[in-house]
Amino acid sequence: MLSPISVSLNKVQIPSLVKYQTNPLSLRALNADTFEKASSVANVSFTSVDNTTVGQAVRDLGDVPCPYCGTRVINGKEISHLNKDNLGQASKNVINLLQPFEDRMHPVEKQVFGIIKDLSKKEPEKNIRELLDTVRPEHLEKVKNQELKILDKLKTYGNNHIKNEKEVENINNLVNEANLIIEKQDENYIFRRRRFMEKLDKITVNMEDKQTAEKIKEIAEELPKAQENVSTFIVKYTQKDPKTKLEKTPYQIGIALVEPSVGSLEHIVPRHPQDNSKGGENKYSNFIYASREWNTKRKNMPLDQWVMKNPQIKDNMQKYIDVVIDKINKGEAMKRCRVYPIIVAETLEKESKGLIKLDTSKLKLTPAQIKAERARIEQEEALKETKKSNNNKTTKKLNLVA
Repeated sequence: MLSPISVSLNKVQIPSLVKYQTNPLSLRALNADTFEKASSVANVSFTSVDNTTVGQAVRDLGDVPCPYCGTRVINGKEISHLNKDNLGQASKNVINLLQPFEDRMHPVEKQVFGIIKDLSKKEPEKNIRELLDTVRPEHLEKVKNQELKILDKLKTYGNNHIKNEKEVENINNLVNEANLIIEKQDENYIFRRRRFMEKLDKITVNMEDKQTAEKIKEIAEELPKAQENVSTFIVKYTQKDPKTKLEKTPYQIGIALVEPSVGSLEHIVPRHPQDNSKGGENKYSNFIYASREWNTKRKNMPLDQWVMKNPQIKDNMQKYIDVVIDKINKGEAMKRCRVYPIIVAETLEKESKGLIKLDTSKLKLTPAQIKAERARIEQEEALKETKKSNNNKTTKKLNLVA
């Protein structure tokens, strides 16, 4: 029997597909950063809400390199025309719709799109879901073998390094159940990586040897993810929902190819820091425009740790700032805050503890202009804070009266 702290992996509980057949992103409970009132991916939120002039100005940067991964972001407005009708057409038509975004797709999504294009050459009238169905068996086998290999590695490490017998039993029970689900390949009992990781966290959090617990979680992280593995992506989007028996739609697949690259407002100082200190504010100096996938990956990790984990950020951040500076110099962006590159660079250097040092010398502003714009931005932000403080005081008084 499983330990009382176990949660059965085969009892998959996920939202009904009926609720999001026309909006797969609702799966991720994203609720901010809206672009316009439209039932499309353009209206999906990625970070905390900020529909003010500040947030809009950053979003309007448009086609810039993601400061984290370097891939050019897609502005949500660009894909507002993609819907369940046109993405449900014959693949030959869908390819034409998605082709303009291919160079801005992230690596896995770009590879999947390449597979779809190759398959469409032989069967152009099939929709993209039907095309991926034809290659599901081979990719399912690849995912199965990868998962079993990692689970065996996890079990072996646990048996050799965990001294507490009950902890060994908990790990073995979890791995054995996962193995059964994977081997069975029953559409009603699907192995869910997320649920496995949640269950593993409940075991490792109480383990005596914290170093061993961290190593076990590190091994489990090797389990393939859809955003990092082509075969896992294909398997994920060609399997039925275990409760509703509904299949993922061509629309869901089409949107999944471009959605990771959609730009989102990213707080340099997280809104909810890990150390419970004061969260970052919605200010020009605290905003960058990053792709949704990398924004989500970072979560609330301190910037210095994030950069050490992803050292390419240092170069990508400079590329981002260079493009922003060029847009400002041409009068195409940040007209109300032309010192944006300078004040963002200061925040980045501080929060990265010196790991990110950006060159903003190409910005065509005189020292006097920089000083004047800084003063104006600071004044605007001070007035905003005063207004916010007064509103909070008024709310507290009303609550006391009530």
